[in-house]
Formats: sequence, structure tokens, C-alpha cells
Amino acid sequence: MNNDPIQLQNVWRSYKDGPAVVHDLNLSVKKGSIYGFLGRNGSGKTTTLRMLAGLTRPDAGEVRVLGWDPYFAGAEARQEIGYMAEKGMIPPDLKVGALLKLGRALYPKWDIPLVDSLVSKYNLLPHHSFKSLSEGRRQLLAFLMAIAPRPKVLLLDEPAAHLDLVARREILDLILDLILESGSTVLFSTHLLSDIERVADEIGILAEGNMRISEPLDILKDSIRQVRFFGFKEELPEEDLPESFRTLRSQNELTVTFRISPHCTPETVAERWSCRYETRHLSLEDIFVELTHLSSTYE
Repeated sequence: MNNDPIQLQNVWRSYKDGPAVVHDLNLSVKKGSIYGFLGRNGSGKTTTLRMLAGLTRPDAGEVRVLGWDPYFAGAEARQEIGYMAEKGMIPPDLKVGALLKLGRALYPKWDIPLVDSLVSKYNLLPHHSFKSLSEGRRQLLAFLMAIAPRPKVLLLDEPAAHLDLVARREILDLILDLILESGSTVLFSTHLLSDIERVADEIGILAEGNMRISEPLDILKDSIRQVRFFGFKEELPEEDLPESFRTLRSQNELTVTFRISPHCTPETVAERWSCRYETRHLSLEDIFVELTHLSSTYE
């Protein structure tokens, strides 16, 4: 394994006697980057994040965070990992003030000015219990608990699902500030692809427990196209294009989503097939749909 702060190598994880939720998963996240971790419900994202947070062990393979196996990491090592779960891990009856006091006692690098400013901004009153807060303010408090220790690695599982646009933008700004100030590394899982597209350096798309694609966002968007081939002089060709992700056939045309390469461009394919073509550039959301359409798992 290399020196990247987040690494999984040939990781498998199943529950009871069911099929593997994660199978032969490989993932590596560079220091100081934001990795957008995407997948449909039930694809294995939360299980992967729980293994990285040290809350569950893989059945096989290696998981490393900052060089440690997070499941066996001691208190000092765990202080360097911030984790925000999709579903709250904070005791519902615990008061906001008591929770923040506990965080300050446990983490030597607890950012008091940051905490004070966000507590005031979002009206997180000390006497309020966690269960009395709105869904959005619960998320803000959970995010605050994850980021306040200024961790070297920040793991976020759906951190902004219940927040409005303004609050989501503020969370993204805080993540960027953490990276600029501390050189932290962020693994960010969300269904809000516009958020990922705004901040991520690299994208990983998980489908049915296995990594479908993992690469820098700009390369991903520049190289994958959806192309409609039409006007065939003969019958539709049966061949599949190299690195094609989805092919839709109709009576008189083919619509193919594939990776453009020097040896496989819309022009060269249309010439070989003796047809015309039109190309569509895809957003991250479009690419996500095209690459995960075969996945039919649900939580």
C-alpha cells in the first residue's frame, strides 16, 4: 500500500449470510484532496465509511487511515479522524452544551472559535437536547462535532441532506477552509451531486459493492460522452465499443455512452459504421446515471 491517508485494498464485507455488500473494493485518496464517493442506495457507501471510521471490520482485505487499521487504532490515532454518520450517532437526550463540553475535553485541537461562531450562527442553544432540534440543525451539530477537532481525515456520509442551499454552501466552504488550513483529506458521500461537482477533486462511483470508476472529476467529465449514431446505410452494428457503459438500441439508431480515446472517437466510429452522429456532453449527474443504471439495489 502507498502513503495516501485513505486506502482500501481488496476489501470485502458482508452481513450474516447475505451476499457481499462490498466486494474486492480498492480505493486510495490523496492527501489534501476531496474525494466524492457516489453510489445508489444500498451500493455499499455507508458500509465503506463505517470501516474507514473503525466502526466495523472488513471480512477480507486491508483498510488503512493515516497508516493505521482504524478498527484497532488507539485514542490518539482516532483523534485525527472526523466522522459524520448518515444517521445520527449522538444520544438523543444529550444536551448541546454537554456534547460540546465533552468534545472540548476529548480533542486537544478542538477549535473553540469555530465552535462558538457556528453555535451562535445556527442558534444551537446549550440547554436544547439533540432530539429537540430540527433535522437540519441536528445535521449541523453533527457536522460541527466532526470538523471541530480539525482532523487530518474527515469522513462525511450525507452531511447536507436536510439543509437548505445556503447552509449547504456554508458547509462546503468550511470543508475547503479545513483543507487549506490543515491539509486535511476528505471523503464525502452524498446524493447531492451539485455539491460534489462544486468541490471534489476526484470522483469514485460505487455500483453493487464494487468501484465502477475512480478518477479526477475534470478527466471524467472531459472523456465520457453520450453519442447518438443514426443514418445507417446497413443494419445496426452488433459490436460493443471499447469502454462503453451503456448502449441503447432502437430501430434505426444507437445511443452509446462511452469513454473517448485517441483510438475511439465519435468520428472514427461513425466512419467505420457508415453513419452520422451527434454528441452530447454529460453533467456529473448524467454520468452517474449512465454508470449505475445496471444497479438495482435499495436500502
